[in-house]
Amino acid sequence: MVSVNVAEHLVRMAAAEPDRPAIHFPAGSLTFAQLNAESDAIARGLLTLGITRGMRTALMVPPSPDFFATTFALFKLGAVPVFIDPGMGIKNLGKCLGEAAPEAFIGIPKAHMARRLFGWARRSIRITVNAGRGRFYCDASLNRLRNTPGQQDAGPAVQPDGMAAILFTSGSTGVAKGVVYTHGIFAAQIELLKSTYGIAPGEIDYCTFPLFALFAPALGMTCVIPDMDARRPARIDPHKAAAQIRRFGVTNLFGSPAVIRRLGELAESPPTAVGVLGFTTLRRVISAGAPASARDLERFMPLLPDRVQVFTPYGATEALPVANIGSREVLGETRRFTEQGKGVCIGRHVSGVIVQIIPIRDEAIPEWDESLELARGEIGEFAVRGPIVTKEYFRRPEATKLAKMLDPRTGEMLHRMGDVGYRDEQGRLWFCGRKSHRVNAPWGTLFTDQVEPVFNAVSGVFRSALVGVARYGATHPVLCIEALPTRPWEELLRDLHVAASQYEHTRRIATFLNYRGGFPVDVRHNSKIFREKLAAWADRTLGKAWRPQDNKRI
Repeated sequence: MVSVNVAEHLVRMAAAEPDRPAIHFPAGSLTFAQLNAESDAIARGLLTLGITRGMRTALMVPPSPDFFATTFALFKLGAVPVFIDPGMGIKNLGKCLGEAAPEAFIGIPKAHMARRLFGWARRSIRITVNAGRGRFYCDASLNRLRNTPGQQDAGPAVQPDGMAAILFTSGSTGVAKGVVYTHGIFAAQIELLKSTYGIAPGEIDYCTFPLFALFAPALGMTCVIPDMDARRPARIDPHKAAAQIRRFGVTNLFGSPAVIRRLGELAESPPTAVGVLGFTTLRRVISAGAPASARDLERFMPLLPDRVQVFTPYGATEALPVANIGSREVLGETRRFTEQGKGVCIGRHVSGVIVQIIPIRDEAIPEWDESLELARGEIGEFAVRGPIVTKEYFRRPEATKLAKMLDPRTGEMLHRMGDVGYRDEQGRLWFCGRKSHRVNAPWGTLFTDQVEPVFNAVSGVFRSALVGVARYGATHPVLCIEALPTRPWEELLRDLHVAASQYEHTRRIATFLNYRGGFPVDVRHNSKIFREKLAAWADRTLGKAWRPQDNKRI
């Protein structure tokens, strides 16, 4: 079998176009030749410390040249980098590191301070590297390692099914889990991204999500490191972002819906603040992490050149990309159906990926069987197969059992996405919400993304969240509302009741709560709503004596 190490893409770009910039960052830039040489030098240094093939290595370095060079150095050694969102909180970080049990830890001083203070993975870590100044009570500093003399030999050949990395999920719908990536999956993702979006070598990428930015060098793109706090994408400064996009002639922009929302503010700024023609160099915008609202897309689109679209790929850490749709189809057709409670159209599956829709079950389904397939129009859980589908969670056999199905006929592993939806007569997929967020009301099952868009379309609503509150042996739907400061609550409440009365599936929803302050959202994309937290808040707010017929409005 041929080696498919993702680092080989960097080596090839360094040989083919050594002087082309690989990374632009606030203090300067690195060419592909320089980035390749940096990663070679770091790999030599890490090897002298004992970091070798298969060694799990936690990497806690913010987006920077060090982040890119160290990641590719680990790939070149055949080591297994462990990626965890630092914004998920001290307690969750500790759990993830304890589960991953890394033998090596590379991080900035702040990460090492936390590691020592909270005892992160103290039983497994035996090699430490400081990615800041000095050694900081570590075995070595990254600066010293990059000066290790010698020449980097070709790294060990890796096979497609060999472990390449462990990427932890955001934990937005439960405990964060370590997803095992193989070299073959990385290779398949690179090819699918290239073919789906027509990405070509020589493009300039502005990526606000660090892990996705790693694909840029592999795709032959120059990566512009955004001037922002990567842990808080919703706080990106749109004017700084616009300045970077214009300065470097960015052609590909990747951002969560929260980033699209923030950049859309520029459309309401004076023309001189943005540039008369907006983002003239962009060829495409890719938004992932959660569905981008049509309202945000509509505001953002005037900043783009004609015919340039915002694509919203559907997928998850466990399988990406799965499906794709462009803003032209969303704004031109599917938006009105979404606002009528039909769900959110996520487009058609990408080439080589098959999406099958199965009955909604909370228990494990060990094997795939053709009898599980639902008919078009029926709502069920998405199950995905293809070259980008991961096969397991690291050291989480029970979670793996719940999420995976083996096809005994083909030997393929299917991943149950935990999302529910249906396929329409045109073959498009419609997302109706997370399986775990469905509300089993006394009169039927309600799905978040069939209910919430009905109310999100009401003037004065920023966003809404459907949750269930249990009383007297039944679960009852409650709508938490994050309102804009433009209308009095009592006036807005009347319109919410009018909106509810328009559709059969929302007609019996009568309880609306005014959530003052921003909804709690995930740390990775600042877009996925923590409905579990809102459900607990709604339960407390309504009080134990509340009955559905009370129709309490707060």
